[in-house]
Amino acid sequence: MARTFYADNLAMLRRLDASDFTRVESYDPGGDDYESCFLGTVFALDPCGRYHHAMLSPNGLTARCVAYWESLEKAAERLDMWIENGEGDPCDVFVCRSLPEREDDDADAEDDAAPEGWDVADTSHD
Repeated sequence: MARTFYADNLAMLRRLDASDFTRVESYDPGGDDYESCFLGTVFALDPCGRYHHAMLSPNGLTARCVAYWESLEKAAERLDMWIENGEGDPCDVFVCRSLPEREDDDADAEDDAAPEGWDVADTSHD
């Protein structure tokens, strides 16, 4: 059963493309910004259709639900992502990933380029 959850979750995460993700600013002063994508609510994703809380849930966690959430985490990790709950609503589930590395060397090269029409060797304009 867990293998099926894993395959389904991996396929779901692989179907996401760049337009599905939104940039999120880090709340940590030294933290890095990242991207996130809303996957759905706990109620829609969970095989039992409910929010599980170890101390408050009268029925506790079922093995099936534990297997589902573990497989979702594992599938996300395989794709260098992670799963987190919503800040405002813990029932919202997001998949997150680090921002792609920016080519700062290219940006610096553009800043160092001579203005149009100037010859780099010509210093008469100084």
